[in-house]
Amino acid sequence: MVEEAEIARIGTTVGNYHLDQILGRGGMGTVYSGEHIYIRKKVAVKVLHAQFAKFEEAIHRFLREARAASSINHPNIVDVTDFGPMPDGGVYFVMEYLDGTSLEDLIEREHALQLHRGLNIANQIALALSAAHEKNIVHRDLKPENIMLIRKPGRRDVIRQVNEDEDSPTGEFVVEKEDMYDFVKVLDFGIAKVLTPDELKADQTMAGAVFGTPEYMSPEAARGDPVDYRADVYSLGVILFDMLTGRPPFEAPAAAEVLAMHISEPAPSARLTAPALEITEAADALIARCMAKDPDERFQSMDELRDAINESYGRVSYKRRPSSFDGAPKPVGKEARNRRLTEELDEWLTTDSSKLSDDEVQMLANIDDDFAPKMTRDEEDQLADALDRALDLDLDGDAD
Repeated sequence: MVEEAEIARIGTTVGNYHLDQILGRGGMGTVYSGEHIYIRKKVAVKVLHAQFAKFEEAIHRFLREARAASSINHPNIVDVTDFGPMPDGGVYFVMEYLDGTSLEDLIEREHALQLHRGLNIANQIALALSAAHEKNIVHRDLKPENIMLIRKPGRRDVIRQVNEDEDSPTGEFVVEKEDMYDFVKVLDFGIAKVLTPDELKADQTMAGAVFGTPEYMSPEAARGDPVDYRADVYSLGVILFDMLTGRPPFEAPAAAEVLAMHISEPAPSARLTAPALEITEAADALIARCMAKDPDERFQSMDELRDAINESYGRVSYKRRPSSFDGAPKPVGKEARNRRLTEELDEWLTTDSSKLSDDEVQMLANIDDDFAPKMTRDEEDQLADALDRALDLDLDGDAD
């Protein structure tokens, strides 16, 4: 499926980048692994297919992908760092190199994912899309192939339900450290739609134009109607169905048949599709709402969708989400509120018996509550871990 001209680029230099091997080939371009010739940094280089290079609209779409990804600037979206012309008249752009596997390959290999793993992936996709939507960018081509997963060491506490039987219907719960987790990168904004006031007018929309992949396309996109952020909500619901059951909700030999199903057939129940797998009623309802035919009946934002994800866990959840368990012990009163990092530090400073200098104590004491709210949860966890290693603290790691 790779053309000779694409193979011939291996070993050549494009701009400041030496091309090593072909990583993949999509509808718009070929992706190579490469290395910056001066600083030796590994990158991925996407080169526009030669047959499109002479068409201004194709180049515009290719550049749109680079601009959209770089303008969002979110850790769960692939970072685009450079762009330039090719000697043969084509164009290329440079992305961060990702050492991972696509969600599509993972589903093909493992068939269906465990509920907590699928929800964790969906939550990160929603985070990425929320950032894109804030920039008025609709992805329009969400599918497992465009989701890259990077396995990283876990840092969170996991609550796991065990020993479920008739005498103990809710089971017992154990807390253990997360081993590994999937860090998500959303790729391929090649057909992304940038919504501006003018483009939202019906008379300036390309009526009847169909963009996307049939199995993951919203009904309005399948009809060629104008789309907004809620089309991505629909597609994410389809992806979650696929992750939890091992197959997309609508399948048929012809693409037109699949599009017709998205337009007219109600979304199947994930629980009924895979009754032997753990899919909570909340997760099933979440998918059904995402895949509502009427966009007004779906989640109206990715933040709203993420709230529902956090209430959809089953026998395995995270310590920060104990309310998602039926029968799990729930903190009340003061214990129901996660402690801030500054509270952990304050308690430690008043009880510490180590040999810190006065300057070191003052430095820690000066970290006040005005600082913490500006940090993300991951940044607070990273700071807690760094202090733990440097000062031999025994922090919980779950400070909010």
